[in-house]
Amino acid sequence: MEAFRPYSGIRILDLTHNLGRYATRLFGDLGAEVIRVEPPEGLPDRRLAEQPGRNSPDYAFSFFNASKRSIVLDLAAEKGRATFAAMAKDAHVVFLERGAPLADEIGWVREQNPGAVVTLVSPYGMGGPMEHAPTSDLVLQAAGGIAWMTGRDGEPPLRLPVDQSVMITSVYAAAATAMCLFDAETGGTGHVVDVSAQECIAHSLQNAIQVYDLERRISHRAGEGTRDASEDIYTCKDGQVFLASPPTLGISWKQLLAWMGETSHPSLAEFGKERWLDRRWRQTAEAKGLFRPLFEAFIADYTRDELLAQALKRKVVMAPVARIADVLGDRQLAYRNYFIQMADPRFERPVQFPGAPYKLSEPVWAATPAPALGARG
Repeated sequence: MEAFRPYSGIRILDLTHNLGRYATRLFGDLGAEVIRVEPPEGLPDRRLAEQPGRNSPDYAFSFFNASKRSIVLDLAAEKGRATFAAMAKDAHVVFLERGAPLADEIGWVREQNPGAVVTLVSPYGMGGPMEHAPTSDLVLQAAGGIAWMTGRDGEPPLRLPVDQSVMITSVYAAAATAMCLFDAETGGTGHVVDVSAQECIAHSLQNAIQVYDLERRISHRAGEGTRDASEDIYTCKDGQVFLASPPTLGISWKQLLAWMGETSHPSLAEFGKERWLDRRWRQTAEAKGLFRPLFEAFIADYTRDELLAQALKRKVVMAPVARIADVLGDRQLAYRNYFIQMADPRFERPVQFPGAPYKLSEPVWAATPAPALGARG
């Protein structure tokens, strides 16, 4: 069966190097012709990945730039600008990013093709007192508010790992660009999409917005799932599990006590007391201090898989905490062929990469390795 490529025939000129580079890969995976337009020395992410003396391959560069091509243009020279202008006339989308070529020349870019979508990705958006402020993933997570939501109550905020500002911003940029592209194709009018990483992060603060809408309460660190003594991560025989069994959550608490009763575990003597049905008391430090050692004593002889099986059987809300190695070997992800093997000349052997986080009814074009500088393929 021929591969289904929803963005087949769409040309995207990609001048991003950080916050927008996953957005353009998403389009490339779905069939768009994504061409990285790079200066002779390469965009910043390539220079970092290929710097002399680097001891290990940069898998991040390969991941973010799979399914793309590359062309070298000196946009400071007349010839390079002329070549870009010619390419832009046939392009449907141009992705720009603060700090990369042409980010300050949106007007000129639009002149080359008024019907195209021009998406500018930047830390704080166009205009305002922070427009040109220096930044980093940590700074953006703090500025967007997600760092305040991360970590434990009473302890400092934490940075989410793996450059979450890149992933969040790119997903929003891709969605907005896709909508504008649809409109541009049907109405013939181009668009400028101004994507602020800070705003993308502020728009995805777990369930903080819903908590305020419903309860008129500002969410606190550690999220909204750890107020009850039973909601946390606990250590078992071979790792950790997450449990959420407040009495207000269905039959989870009753089934947990029934399980303890069937096994004659001594923890039931405490958990069977009337005070554990008091929602306010279960949120106190005293309740949390009592719950952890008693519950961990109960699960100490169970493996994560055994606990999952029991939880599913009894309708107790509990799940194993997956380590990175567990995710790579996960049976469900393997069944759905989530991870793909990619042969990249930068690596000694094929490497395992995350695939598309969705399934379509027809086969989708597979990702190709990140391009060498100037390699159009």
